[in-house]
Amino acid sequence: MADVPRKTRDRCKKPLRIAALLALAGAVTACRREAASGPRGPAGSTLGTGAPAIASGAGSAGAPASAGGAAAPRPRLGIRQFAVAVNAEPREGPAKLGYLRVGAVVERSAEPAGHSGCKGGWYAIAPRGYVCAGADATTDLDDPVLRAARRRPDLGRPLPYRYGFVRAVLPLYLSVPTAAQQYKAEFKLDEHLEWYRQNRAEVQAVTLGAADVPVDTSGRVMAGKRLGELGTAKNSLELGLGELFGAESDAEPAPFWLRGNERLIHNVSEFEVPDYALFADRARRKTGLAFVGSFATGPESLQRRFAITTDLRLAPTSKVKPDSGSPWHGVELGGGLDLPLAFVRGRGAQAYRLGRGAAAAVGDLEHRSVHRLTGRAETVQGEPYYATAGERWLRGADVAAVVPPAKWPEVARQGQRWIEVDLSDQYLVLWEGTRAVFATLVSTGRPAIGDPETTTATPRGVFRIRAKHVTATMDSDEGSAARLNQQKGLRPGDEEYVPSRGDGIYGVLRRRGEGLFKLRDVPHIQYFATGYAIHGAYWHDVLGIPRSHGCINLAPADSLRLFHWTEPAVPEGWHGVRALGDEGTVVVIHK
Repeated sequence: MADVPRKTRDRCKKPLRIAALLALAGAVTACRREAASGPRGPAGSTLGTGAPAIASGAGSAGAPASAGGAAAPRPRLGIRQFAVAVNAEPREGPAKLGYLRVGAVVERSAEPAGHSGCKGGWYAIAPRGYVCAGADATTDLDDPVLRAARRRPDLGRPLPYRYGFVRAVLPLYLSVPTAAQQYKAEFKLDEHLEWYRQNRAEVQAVTLGAADVPVDTSGRVMAGKRLGELGTAKNSLELGLGELFGAESDAEPAPFWLRGNERLIHNVSEFEVPDYALFADRARRKTGLAFVGSFATGPESLQRRFAITTDLRLAPTSKVKPDSGSPWHGVELGGGLDLPLAFVRGRGAQAYRLGRGAAAAVGDLEHRSVHRLTGRAETVQGEPYYATAGERWLRGADVAAVVPPAKWPEVARQGQRWIEVDLSDQYLVLWEGTRAVFATLVSTGRPAIGDPETTTATPRGVFRIRAKHVTATMDSDEGSAARLNQQKGLRPGDEEYVPSRGDGIYGVLRRRGEGLFKLRDVPHIQYFATGYAIHGAYWHDVLGIPRSHGCINLAPADSLRLFHWTEPAVPEGWHGVRALGDEGTVVVIHK
């Protein structure tokens, strides 16, 4: 997954100025070493730190408090485009501190700090940096785009949005389509609608998942709470279909910015089309989408429900299956549970009794159950076994044995926070100096141990968190597909061959896009190297087994835990931030 979006596919593109602003914010390709350059900006540029912070407790930057000592109301700035960069200086330049997403509203200075290349003026925003007021940002908080994008990502939940997966290719409509327009845009629609009518209850059913894990304000899973115990909030099993797609209720009407067959705001998605276009791109099968609302329509639109994506496009929900993500999460350490411990990684694992050079099975082990270890280990018939506190033994092939490092890294000796990732056993530990505070299972690149230059393995070494995104899009890169085909010696017709443009079969012998993926709004992304990140994975539940393209996959609840714990913190209202200097949390990855 890359820090920088790829804008070079054969599709309509935003102007170059917008593409430059999205350098930290947009689509990111599959995790790999060859990804585009990370959050450093053009070669030779550095991040500036000259932007003043807006003082806490003051009305606005430099503004006096009102009479009586109460702080004067602080003016604010809102974002009108999908992603807008925060500049380090009051001018357009390579130094970017982070970015804001459409609908974000942040505190600003009372007056612009300058007008260089910006007619509306560069406003200082909280807590630092500058944004240009104009087409991308506005001081008018009644702007219809701000009102349309009022639902923000929720950093108090393991999943910041409601999510779903595309079951059949669908158009991402810009306005509510008529029945005739839908028949024209969607292949064999009558057959699909009849299938959906017969199978709706089954295909729209959900289970309790990441969205239903109770967490506190720091992102920690709440002790003593069961999955789905969310206080006054509904869990996934209690939600109606409209709510599963982001609506506040099943009866929520179409939003104000959709009037009949008209759209009253501009297209904010990255896929630019003429104003008269009915839809902006299609979503392929298995695409992951995030939603901020949904509404039902009448007979003039075939009585279909449409879900609103985070970039304010419309997806017909009959072609999307709602999903709540994996409910798995790791464990807090201390207070009775400390290292060494083991997670059961495989299904069908058993506990053993050792004796006379053999291991005898004595009972089944629950998948992903946690077991305290004594520190004793034995090798039986060439396989390692670990002793549990209950005098049973666990086979090494079945578990991730989480133990303190044999040698402490410098960051631990300095008492700093750091992240440890073990590629062999597929686990992650959060450390505060030499004290472990949290442990969980991960999925790293395949193979677990390999050369990142020739495979999709995760790199080993000592890194720092370089940039953080609340969410961003991951997609497969056709260039990397061709590269992996070459590395593996695969040719068209081979079972594992991934089609790409120009190979003579793309979209001809195989269905267009087969072997490719797009996952929108991947949560809690934290880059530690160019093309590699730690992030939540809402699309799979095989934590403990290598399966990524090089990134480190976490369950959503665990990715939220890390996102709150690491530095740099994402400022309130921002969607992404870059680390300045050495402020990023250290990441140690080893085999």
